[in-house]
Amino acid sequence: MKKSIAHFLDPWFICFSLLFISHQILQWILGIQLTWIDSYLDPILMMPITLHIVLWERRYIVGRSSQYTLSKITLFHYFLLVSIIAEVIFPLLQPLFVADWADVLCYAIGTVFYYIFMNQQGVD
Repeated sequence: MKKSIAHFLDPWFICFSLLFISHQILQWILGIQLTWIDSYLDPILMMPITLHIVLWERRYIVGRSSQYTLSKITLFHYFLLVSIIAEVIFPLLQPLFVADWADVLCYAIGTVFYYIFMNQQGVD
């Protein structure tokens, strides 16, 4: 199997992606509202999913080795970028977006989880 495809077979990535998709189906297709989960699950899952895709991009499009991992400063920059865009810029541009600073905590939790459990060197 190609390494670039195998990258997406990470158990955490699969679990988080399926959880995200399941939640979207429950919320938007089946109309099941779970207030706390509707508010905070997606921001927690967003960072590990996004960062895993960024790592794939760096390894297989930019051409870094499979041993490449995202540095702490890179992770912090992505956390900061997402926080500013989602909680400052979007609410300024579109009144339907509401700044929720608890989301920033969720982004932080997701980023730390990614760093500890998912930001691993690949197998050559």
